[in-house]
Amino acid sequence: MLIRELISNEIENIKLKGFYRQLNENKNNNAIINLSSNDYLGLAYNAEIKRAAKQIISAYPLSSASSPLMYGYFMPHIDLENKLCSFKGGYERCILYPSGYQANMGVISALSGISLSKTFIAFDELSHASIVDGVLCSKAKFRRFRHNDSEHLDKILKKYSSYEIKIVITEGVFSMDGDIADLPDIINVSKDNNAITILDDAHATGTIGSLGGGSCNFYSDNGVKLKPDVMVGTLGKALASEGAFVLSDNLIIDYLINKSRPYIFSTAISPVAAGIALQALNIIENKPELVIKLQMMSQNIRIVLKNSGLNILNSNTHIIPILIGDEIKAAEIEKTFINKGILLKAVKYPTVAKGSARLRLSVNAGLSDADVKYVLDNLTGLIKQIGH
Repeated sequence: MLIRELISNEIENIKLKGFYRQLNENKNNNAIINLSSNDYLGLAYNAEIKRAAKQIISAYPLSSASSPLMYGYFMPHIDLENKLCSFKGGYERCILYPSGYQANMGVISALSGISLSKTFIAFDELSHASIVDGVLCSKAKFRRFRHNDSEHLDKILKKYSSYEIKIVITEGVFSMDGDIADLPDIINVSKDNNAITILDDAHATGTIGSLGGGSCNFYSDNGVKLKPDVMVGTLGKALASEGAFVLSDNLIIDYLINKSRPYIFSTAISPVAAGIALQALNIIENKPELVIKLQMMSQNIRIVLKNSGLNILNSNTHIIPILIGDEIKAAEIEKTFINKGILLKAVKYPTVAKGSARLRLSVNAGLSDADVKYVLDNLTGLIKQIGH
């Protein structure tokens, strides 16, 4: 019984500190303005994608029913992998994982496992939990570099230059701060120190860059061509599906297929999930105005919030944090917005550091002008009223 008593005490402690989390049913309420979804392009309800999904369901099994190496590898998977290779800037090969978390865990553990005692990993201090957990589980030597600080990264890599295998990891768009990684400097520093780069482009895919191609597309628009050694991304955000992808050269992907345990020992995503993501990519390519709408709407919202005196950190994307600080106050504001028909979730520790609770505003291209006006009217008035 001791373990149950300890668990009960821990839950009470979590509640007292304002960190308690619980599940709430999504009732698909169209009356709610949803600012917490990662459906950045509003494609999750797209009729064209739903029609494509029905066709795939009629032609393929509902489940892959096996790992990709056994039975669970179908033509929709192959078509999606090929499409992602071209969409993300010409990678040689792609594989799919059941989730972004598993993809990061699988890539980091496999690459560091080549020679664990000779591997050193440096990663941005604001990296997603899946990156942090991947590094910790790898048991490789590691250090965090200051957020987006390539000079600090350079010092760290030089300090650990004796390690034969050096890996640098960053996100493209940071999921809780909404800023874009300084990829040109990070990649250059990595190359200068003989380190390979892993980019998690989950929140950038379909959202930034003139073509929605992500972080590298964003920089190529400004004349800087970049290609991280490994790119990880998700199908469950702008691409309206579920699962994740990993892009690299033939050698590294071949190695992951043979050594990445989350890939080898997981059931593959369903054929219909792959087909949905493929159709979403086709829409993004054929309707660039969706991406442009998201970017312009996000910019306008950021300007209004900044001018009203709210702290949105260094956000320059569709992810806009509104810093509150106190966890309990952030939760109270979330409830107030729900009562006003706005779903705007408070993000608290341990997702973000203690004392940096925030509202995480996720802009999506499906919002109407009236939705945006209503949200901004409430944001600029209500938060100050509560004492921000």
